[in-house]
Amino acid sequence: MLELLEQLYLHRISHLNKYAIRQTAVQINPEYAIPTKQEISAYMSGQLSLFPKGSGLTLIQWQRDKVAFIELFVSVYESNSVKGIDKPKITKKEFFGLLMWFFNIQIGNIDSTLQAAKNRKIEQKPYLKELMEVFDNYCARGL
Repeated sequence: MLELLEQLYLHRISHLNKYAIRQTAVQINPEYAIPTKQEISAYMSGQLSLFPKGSGLTLIQWQRDKVAFIELFVSVYESNSVKGIDKPKITKKEFFGLLMWFFNIQIGNIDSTLQAAKNRKIEQKPYLKELMEVFDNYCARGL
């Protein structure tokens, strides 16, 4: 059992080290949860949900347009909702680099895409407004 936990841990760490931008080693946090039996079983059968064995890509793909991606995550970044563990503020380049890898989307120039979003002649922030409406509907259903 201990070997399985070690394999799962090493697999996850190798993905983070290989595909995420890391400048310093992350301190080990004792609050991290121990993998469940289902996670270990999924790892052993090669079905780890987000990080498949032997692949540098995740199994998640962004399904909206690039402007929606920028609209959402610029809002998250600018609200200071996310920070680095080892430094107070991560750069926009680091933040978007990780998100583009995670969601399997390539955006050549984030700033020009953001500028295009700000210069729209149609409704401003349509994706964020849609998300608010979806959340309001979710709350109204009482789930």
